[in-house]
Amino acid sequence: VTSRTSRGRPSRRGRHLPGCHLLLATNGGQLAAASPVKERSADLKRHKIRVFGACSAMILAAAFTFPRPSYAASLLSRMPSRADFKATVVSTLDTLSSQGARGEAIYAIMFVVWTMTVGVTTPIETAGGAAFPLGRAISLSAVGKIGGAVLQYMLAKYLFSSVARERLKDNEWMDKIKCSFSEHPLGVALIWRFSPLPEFVKNVGPALVETLRTPYQILAILLHGLPFTVLWSCVGNDAAIVARGGNASVWLPKIFAAIQLIGLFVTPTLFGWWLKGLEKTEECNI
Repeated sequence: VTSRTSRGRPSRRGRHLPGCHLLLATNGGQLAAASPVKERSADLKRHKIRVFGACSAMILAAAFTFPRPSYAASLLSRMPSRADFKATVVSTLDTLSSQGARGEAIYAIMFVVWTMTVGVTTPIETAGGAAFPLGRAISLSAVGKIGGAVLQYMLAKYLFSSVARERLKDNEWMDKIKCSFSEHPLGVALIWRFSPLPEFVKNVGPALVETLRTPYQILAILLHGLPFTVLWSCVGNDAAIVARGGNASVWLPKIFAAIQLIGLFVTPTLFGWWLKGLEKTEECNI
């Protein structure tokens, strides 16, 4: 676009200069041209320099901080193996078993803390069955395992759930989960308990669902926890009997095999069907 002067002649102001892609006019009427190709080339060069510098710094840091083979070997040798961990647990529980009521109380309290933090209760229940008499082992492990699960659920529901609920209030899946828990509270709570989810998710997840009443969750924890506590305590007790020279149980391996089949196929299938049913849920009156 050209402009005309007072005498009617075309003005050069506003014309594109040769070799320039972009024309910028300053306040003083001067012309400044910038080439995007040159700018991109300069940016690419600066980016390469930064990447090269970062890689060089990482290589130098790795060269100076990477442990020597002897140090790595000594570090790995200090890490406890599975056998060492099992031996430590059995030794600790044997000590607690010899202390009578005091040792039993310590075991139950430690089991509550273990359930709320680590969550994997099978090794402790098995070792407890080997260390304590079978009846005491079942009762103490049930108190620790079920007590820890209930306490974790109660803390999450009544102290820490408000923030999470506020963030999930517009989530479509959360609304469907609320609807499912509202229609079948005990059934869905049991599906959660028997699902392959981590123990933390099993306890804290239902606490975020407002439509699930606490008695249903506690009942689901009892129905799920007690049978497995009895099973693993019996496994530990049977191992202790064999270690003392007795005969192993005949029916326990069969029950254990059946439980494994249910855990590998049945419970994941039920949980998958429940999730598939949530996808089909369109409307829910809560």
